[in-house]
Amino acid sequence: MQLLDLTGTPYERGLLHGSKMAPNIKANVQTYLNRFLMGGAPRDVIFDEAKAWTLRFENHDAGYFEEMKGIADGSGISLAEIGLLNARYELSYTLYTNEAAAANDQPLSHEPEGCTAFGIQPEYTSSGATIMGQNWDWLEGLLGNMCLLRVRSDDHPAYLVLTQAGIVSGMIGLNEHGIGLCVNGLSSKRDGTHLHHRPFHIRVQDIMRSTTMNAAMKIILSSDRVCSTNWMLGCKGGEVLDIETSPDVAHALYPKDGLITHGNHFINQTGIETEFERIAPCSLYRTPRLERLIRQNQQKWDMEHLKATLKDGFGAPKAICRYPNPDDPEEARTVTVASVVMDLDNLTMDISDGPPDASPYKRYSLS
Repeated sequence: MQLLDLTGTPYERGLLHGSKMAPNIKANVQTYLNRFLMGGAPRDVIFDEAKAWTLRFENHDAGYFEEMKGIADGSGISLAEIGLLNARYELSYTLYTNEAAAANDQPLSHEPEGCTAFGIQPEYTSSGATIMGQNWDWLEGLLGNMCLLRVRSDDHPAYLVLTQAGIVSGMIGLNEHGIGLCVNGLSSKRDGTHLHHRPFHIRVQDIMRSTTMNAAMKIILSSDRVCSTNWMLGCKGGEVLDIETSPDVAHALYPKDGLITHGNHFINQTGIETEFERIAPCSLYRTPRLERLIRQNQQKWDMEHLKATLKDGFGAPKAICRYPNPDDPEEARTVTVASVVMDLDNLTMDISDGPPDASPYKRYSLS
C-alpha cells in the first residue's frame, strides 16, 4: 500500500497525491461510476450531483476544496470526478436508502458498505495500550487502489489516515495526540434529508485534526449530519466509546469489560428507523461474533490474537473477513478492502492490503 507523506499547502498536498496516485484515482472513479449506474442513476444526474457536492465542499471548507483541486490537477482528472469520490459517502447512502425501500420487491438487493470494528481499553491488552481496529468491507474494484496519508502541518496535529486514492481525507486513522477513529456505515430513513450539513469526509479530517477527545466528539455531535454513520473513537490513556448517528439522532455506547464491537446496524434504535438490516442482515451476527471471538482468549489480548479474529470466515462470503459473492453483480461485489489494527499509545497502524487471511499486515507509524 502506497504511503504518501504530505506537507505544504492544501493545494501542494493535493498535487502530490494526484500525481502519485493518478491511475488508482482513475480506477476508483470508474468503480463508483459503475456502482451508481448499476443503481439506476443516469450518468448526467450522477455528475450533476457530483458538481453540486463539489460546491458544497468549497462552501464548507476552503482548504479541503483546494486540496481537491490539487488532486484534480496532479492526476489530470476532472474536478467533478474528484468531487464524486469525496462525496461518495453522501451519494452512496442516499442511493442505498432507496435500495432498502425496494427490498420488499427485491429481497436480494445488493449489499452496501460494511465493516466490523472493535475498541479495547488498556487494562485488557497485553501491552497496556489502547487498541482499536476493524475490517473495512467495500467494493471489490477498490482493491489495490487505497493509500495511506501521513499529513504534517504547522496548522494542525500530524495524522495518519487510510483512504481511497483521490479522497482528501479518509476512513480510519489516528493523530499525534493518540486520538483514533474507526467508522461503520449505517442506514436510516432520514439519510439525505440535510444536504447542507458538513460532509462525512470533512468531518473525518476535522477529527484527525482534533487535540482532545472532547473536541473530536464535538465534530460528530455539534451539528446534524447528511447521513447515518457509526463513529468509534478512542484516545491514548484508555478511553474508547462509540457514537451511533442518524442525520438528527445520536446515541453513545460504552465498552463492557474493556471491549466494544460494532457492525452496520443500530444497536440503540430509539428515535431511528433503521434500514441497513433489510439489505445486509449479516451485520446482526458479525458484531456479536467478533466480541465472542476476542473474549475466547481469556488472557490479556495481544495484537496477534486480535488480528486472528479479523480473519474469521463464519458465514462466508458475508463474514467478518469478507470475500466477493459471485451471485452479486460485478459492480456491487464487496470484499474486505483493508484490515486495520491501531495502537493509540505508540501511534502505529497495522494494515493488510486486502483480506487479512490472504494479505499480511504491515506496520506503519506516525513518527
